[in-house]
Amino acid sequence: MASPPGLEPDEQLLARAPASFRGAAAATIRTTFALSAARRRLDAYHQWQDVADLTGFTTMSPEMVLGVTEKTLLVWRTRFWSGRPRDITARVALSTIHDVAIARHAMVTGLAIVFRNGAIVEVEAMRGRRLRRLGAELQRLLAEPGDRFRA
Repeated sequence: MASPPGLEPDEQLLARAPASFRGAAAATIRTTFALSAARRRLDAYHQWQDVADLTGFTTMSPEMVLGVTEKTLLVWRTRFWSGRPRDITARVALSTIHDVAIARHAMVTGLAIVFRNGAIVEVEAMRGRRLRRLGAELQRLLAEPGDRFRA
């Protein structure tokens, strides 16, 4: 896996996964045959984005790539054609995350990130094997003993 842009020289990427805002799949399905489908999907994204921004989980579009290092959850904006990471839009310290939960619902995998301030940000991915791996890596890092992530 080639190193995505924006990593610090001492950062090692442990896992990365493409994702969309929570509700992207349902919004896409509901609006496939409706007029102004793209507008409705963007409206759903903007509602999700309002909460995500409060936690420092800043995104530039409904699609993103997530990555995790030893101390940080990273969010990349994606390239339009390839979906590859373009530039980092958020660096979320793992010390601000209380817990994560992973759930699989048919073809969609969801990842819920619970922040210490009580906010919850959810993302999802179709065929979510990589998102499940990223969630498991986050769970492993958060479960490590010691005061490494204590605020």
